[in-house]
Amino acid sequence: MERPVVDSVEFADDFRMTVLRDGKSTIHAYITNQYELGVADVDEILALAPETTCIVSTMDYNHYSAEAKESAKERGVGLFKATELLGAVYHDGAAFLEYLPPRERERLRQRNSS
Repeated sequence: MERPVVDSVEFADDFRMTVLRDGKSTIHAYITNQYELGVADVDEILALAPETTCIVSTMDYNHYSAEAKESAKERGVGLFKATELLGAVYHDGAAFLEYLPPRERERLRQRNSS
């Protein structure tokens, strides 16, 4: 089991939180409950909160487009569902931005090996 990496979580308001991590960069997260998050939504969030390094969709039934994920990543911003952030928080840099949960990694591995 990995050692806990989160030192503290501070809430600036209902939509923004800061996650301080031991030995890793600070995450400035923007929380959203949008059902379908697209590129325009990423643009809007980053205009409202330019310090954002991570956008988190709170409900597991919410979705984000592949284009939104890529657009965020190109800007150095992670885009995750809340459950995905629980794994991504252990990573930094490109590994953080590109984090996929084990189930999704396995699905992609199987698809690519076919």
